[in-house]
Amino acid sequence: MVRKICFQALFIIVLLAAGVPGLVDPQPAVSQETVKGRTVIGAVLDLTGQGAARGRHARDALLLEESRINQGRPASLARIQLVLIDSEGKTEGATKAVKRLAGEFGATAIIGPAEREATLAAALEAEKARIPLASLIAPEALLRPVRKWVFSTAHPVSLAVGRVFSHVSLRGFRRIAILASGKALGREGREILSGLAPDRGLSILLNERFSEKEHNFLPFLQKSHLRGAQAFLHWSNGASRLALARARLALDIRIPIYLSTVVSKSYELEGRGRAVEGLMFPVPRVFAAELLTENTPGREQIQKFRSDFRRRFGQLPDGLAGYAADAFRIIGKTLAGSPRRGLVRRRIETMGTYQGLTGIFRITPSDHNGLNPHSLVLVKIKEGKWALAETKK
Repeated sequence: MVRKICFQALFIIVLLAAGVPGLVDPQPAVSQETVKGRTVIGAVLDLTGQGAARGRHARDALLLEESRINQGRPASLARIQLVLIDSEGKTEGATKAVKRLAGEFGATAIIGPAEREATLAAALEAEKARIPLASLIAPEALLRPVRKWVFSTAHPVSLAVGRVFSHVSLRGFRRIAILASGKALGREGREILSGLAPDRGLSILLNERFSEKEHNFLPFLQKSHLRGAQAFLHWSNGASRLALARARLALDIRIPIYLSTVVSKSYELEGRGRAVEGLMFPVPRVFAAELLTENTPGREQIQKFRSDFRRRFGQLPDGLAGYAADAFRIIGKTLAGSPRRGLVRRRIETMGTYQGLTGIFRITPSDHNGLNPHSLVLVKIKEGKWALAETKK
């Protein structure tokens, strides 16, 4: 009887780690028990909360990377073991997960989370525990000022803004409108857009924010049009993107609309008809691999990663999966010899140039991200499909 109960408990933990819907666990789900003599890389992801769909992509990427690194690992080196804890998308869950991974599981480094508030909470705990943490989101508050033990393989908002502004300038636009949500992503985006625009020679003719309950975007577009804006920059995510596109169609205004970074399929913009035609937005390379030119650095490894991911999990990876895989690979490169946390941190800082899936990383003691704006692909919806955004008017 005891044996049967133990088997059932183990089965539920495995299901939770796999993200099976409908199962709820009052405690964060740990994917496995540690094995003595192995080097542990921890991960903190939302597998059962609001960000579960994205979290599962990141989890699958880490499982794929765990298999890959161990297959090619010399027998003289300890095997790498991934221990994953579900944060449930909560700040408290993320804090507890980091504490458990650093203490109970003796992890050498931690990957995640992928949500803003959870990441900021996890970063505080990682600093206390003096353990390297590679976040899968990159709010400016995480990276500036530099935190000794915290890194990120994701694209900061400033890089996305830089990518968009480069395209705006190449098209000869000089007058822009900015509309951002009142939530954290929108506030940060609006601040950076407003701060960088003058240096790019751009005049801001409208600079407003909208509430989470806003459904009518007609007034914002009308004011922008009447004031002579040549491009409309919308920094938010979720339903507001489609609502804005439909408002533009209703007004029959041809002003180009640029959106904030699209990392996953959570807010699908394809297949929405004429409303979304012409929308432009930055995308991580892994998520837009079909559009990469032959001379794109790292194109072959991106294609292999996508092929391996689809073969094992039956779907293509999103941008977050690319962030997760890069975090695992960067940490993995530091684990030769002693796996002490301090040495891992120093090796990451002094790694030099690293060609990842997301782009070329140049991590230094003063820059714990190391990406540049051109690691993002600027996509345009053309005839209902993604295409590279052209630079001509």
